[in-house]
Amino acid sequence: MKIKRFFAKDMRSALAEVKETLGNDAVIMSNKKVSGGVEIVAAVDFDEKSSVSNPSQTVPNQMPSAPQMAKPAMPRTLSEDTVTLGQPRPSSLAALGIGSEHSQPQLNRRPAPAQPQPAAPSDSLRGLLERQQKRMQQNSFQEETPKRLEPQPMRRREEALPEWAKEAFGQPKEKPQRETPQPRRMETRGRSTGGAKEELQAVRDEMASIRQLLEHQVSNLMDQDLARREPVRALLVDKLRDSGFHRSVAEHFASLVPEHLDLHDALAQLPRLIADELTQTSEETLSQGGVIALVGPTGVGKTTTVAKLAARFAARYGVDQVALITTDNYRIGAKEQLATYGKIMGCPVRGASNVKELENVLYQLRSRRLILIDTAGMGQRDMRLVEQLDNLVAATRLPIRPYLVLSSTAQYRVLEETVEQFKRISLAGCIFTKLDEAHNIGEALSVLIQNSLPISYLTDGQRVPEDLRIAEPEYLARRAVMLEKQQVSAPAQRMAGSYE
Repeated sequence: MKIKRFFAKDMRSALAEVKETLGNDAVIMSNKKVSGGVEIVAAVDFDEKSSVSNPSQTVPNQMPSAPQMAKPAMPRTLSEDTVTLGQPRPSSLAALGIGSEHSQPQLNRRPAPAQPQPAAPSDSLRGLLERQQKRMQQNSFQEETPKRLEPQPMRRREEALPEWAKEAFGQPKEKPQRETPQPRRMETRGRSTGGAKEELQAVRDEMASIRQLLEHQVSNLMDQDLARREPVRALLVDKLRDSGFHRSVAEHFASLVPEHLDLHDALAQLPRLIADELTQTSEETLSQGGVIALVGPTGVGKTTTVAKLAARFAARYGVDQVALITTDNYRIGAKEQLATYGKIMGCPVRGASNVKELENVLYQLRSRRLILIDTAGMGQRDMRLVEQLDNLVAATRLPIRPYLVLSSTAQYRVLEETVEQFKRISLAGCIFTKLDEAHNIGEALSVLIQNSLPISYLTDGQRVPEDLRIAEPEYLARRAVMLEKQQVSAPAQRMAGSYE
C-alpha cells in the first residue's frame, strides 16, 4: 500500500491532484482544513495494475511490443484476491517477473489505452477485505457441527489480519475473557462512584467552611454596628455573654432594657428581667409529697439529692412517712449507697429492676407519704436511656412525677442535648446541683429559659441535708449576673430559704 499526503487550495484541486498522482484506485484516508487550503491523506493498493502500469521501473531495458499492447488483460481469479500476511501475493510475484515462466510476456504486455473508469469495489483494499471475510464466513458455515463448536481456523485467519486491516473493516480487536471484565467494570464503577462522592463531600465541606466564615464576618459587622449605634446595649450583651448566657438569650435581655438608661441603671435592670423569664414549680415538692423519680445523666448527684430530700422530709413529717426505691442496676455500689442513707435516717429502702417489680414495691409502700425513686444515671447518648425512659412511660398509670437533675457545671450543648433526650417523658421540673462548683450559671439558665423548664431545688454542697435550697428566680438572676457573691459559711444562712 502506498500512502501520500496532498495539499491544495480547495477540495476540488486536491482530489484532482490525488487522481492524477495515484489514479482512480486511490482511497481517501483522511481530510482536514489547514491554513491556506485543505490536506488530504490518500492511499492506493500496490497490485498488478500498479506494477503493470509502470513497467519501466521494473524492467527498464525491455520495451513492450505492439501485439502485447493490443492483448487484453487476463481476467482476475479468486485466488488473486486472497491476502496472506508475511508472503507476497502470487499474482504480484508473477507481475514482477519472479518465479514464473511467463514473466517476460507479462512484463512486456501493456494495456491498451482506454477511457478512465471509476474504481470498482473489488479493486480497492476494502473490497478485498470484504470478499475475504465473506469467503471465510461461508467456509465456516459449511463445516460440520463439531467443527463449528471449535472456531480455531476462523480465529487464526482473523488473527492473521493486521490491526489496520481490522480497523478498516470495522472488526473489533481481541476481547478479554468473559470471566474478568464484569467484576472489573463493577470495581471501576465503584471506584469512580466513590471518587465522585468524595469530591462532592469535599465541595460540601468547602461550602460549609465558606458559610461559617461569612457568618462570622457578618456577625462581627453586626456587633460593630450595634456598638456604634447602641453602645449601652452592646455592653449589656457582652456582660451577659461573659456570664455564660447564650447569644440569643443575651440579645433578648439586652433588647428589653430601655434605651434611655445609662450603663449602671441598665445593669440594675438585668436581674429583674432574668427572674421574670425563669419558671418555678407551683408547689414545693416536699410539702406536696407523692411518688418522685429523679432522672438524669451520670455523675450529676441524683443519689445524694434523693438523700437530701428524704432527710428534709423526715425532719418535717417523720421518718415513717418516707421511703426510698432504687432502680440503678448498673452502677456498682448504687444500692448499698442508698441503703446506707436509709439506715442512717431509719427509712426503708427497696430495689426494683423492671416495671412489674416497681408496681409491687409501690403497692407495698402505699402508706408512705413520700416515695423517692433513684434511677440509673445514663448519658444522653446512651441507647439504654431510651429503654429506661420507655419503662417510665409504660408506668404512666402509676402516680410518678419525674424530675430532671442537671449539673450547673455542664456546658450549654451538653445541657441542651440532655433536656432534648429526657423530653420523651413529661418532666415535672428540674433540680440544679453543684452550684458551688460553677463559675457562672448563665449556660444552665439559658437552657431553662429556651425550653420553659420549671426549676424546683438547688444543691450547693455534699452535706445532707444542709446543702439544699428552694430554687428562687431572684437568687438565680443575681447569681447569674454576678451582682452578689454566694460565699455563705453558716448553714443557717444557706438554708434560710428552705425552712420558710
